[in-house]
Amino acid sequence: MIDIERSQRIDYIKKFDYILMGLVFLVTAIGLVFLDSAMYSAFKDHGVASMRIQIIGLIIGVVLSVVICLFDYGNLRNITLPFFLFNLGMMLLVFMPRIGIASGGSRSWIDLGVTTYQPSELMKLATILVLAKYLEKIQEDRMRNEYLIVILLAFFIPLGLVFVQRDFGMALTFMFVFFVMLFVGKIKFKYIAVMGALTCIAMPFIWKFYFNGVRRERFLAFLDPMAYEDSYGLQLIRSITAIGSGGLTGDGIGAGDMNMSGRIPVKLSDMIFAVISEEAGFVGAMVVVILFVLIMFRMIYISYNSRDIFGTCVAAGIFAMFFFNVFENLGMNVGIMPITGLPLPFVSRGGSSMVTNYIAIGLLLSISLRRRKGMFLR
Repeated sequence: MIDIERSQRIDYIKKFDYILMGLVFLVTAIGLVFLDSAMYSAFKDHGVASMRIQIIGLIIGVVLSVVICLFDYGNLRNITLPFFLFNLGMMLLVFMPRIGIASGGSRSWIDLGVTTYQPSELMKLATILVLAKYLEKIQEDRMRNEYLIVILLAFFIPLGLVFVQRDFGMALTFMFVFFVMLFVGKIKFKYIAVMGALTCIAMPFIWKFYFNGVRRERFLAFLDPMAYEDSYGLQLIRSITAIGSGGLTGDGIGAGDMNMSGRIPVKLSDMIFAVISEEAGFVGAMVVVILFVLIMFRMIYISYNSRDIFGTCVAAGIFAMFFFNVFENLGMNVGIMPITGLPLPFVSRGGSSMVTNYIAIGLLLSISLRRRKGMFLR
């Protein structure tokens, strides 16, 4: 049946997922507006150069998403491992002197001269593709040792590297994506339970040997920010203050007192939602939240209606990636999640993040274009 569907000509204009792309464009547009406002007081040139890089990343991302959606995502099965190995090599470059860059306590970027690149962003998609390919093999065949080994290596190798890079937020993203894909891939519960138990067993060791110094203090500041109001709790306190000061409708774009005076720490990435809330108020913040909720539901819809197991797992992995990033970023802005440095997709500053996010959207568009026919499908 799938082979017949693949052989049929696709009406790209009719079947293109305008809903998903439209929602993503709306969030991106809102992000550019408030990012421009946040940049105005952050740079001597009022953010002109930085915004130029952001827009270039957006253009590259949009072009790649459209190109990717035109190709049959099923063909990606043939390049999952080479793509994974390529990104693995890029992640290793981070540790090379004069190439890798350390920032904010993490060593996660590569210096490209005019800008920087975070290899772990694209590595998330590489991991999703490998996991999807072998989860499909398990469903179509059975659990084989070689399948299990590839799945575990595809997860633990990048996870170990992001831990070494001291990027705990990215590590949490990999873990969340992994468990969601195992569930969607219908892996037997005993395997998921074992992985969950191993994670729980590892937590005390992570706390003892990984969360030392600054990271431990930051986590304790999340639990009791007022006890650290002059140090590690300052970022959270000021974020909550900015969100509260916005009231119902906000102070107006470019008129937020805390934004323009530079009193919101890391406002271009971690705390961009605080800027939105201060300048657009509760109404503007809820618009952003609702748009993200709609995007998430559309991703679930695409995953559920995929023509094959591979597409279902890829879409589910991308959903998990976005869901965790959005939930963690919004959560750390309002104090219900610890501050981990994860950006808000399509909104926070970051060219590599923007390109990766749109590549992921391109994969979803490809899956949506070739979805199975059924109820409520166009």
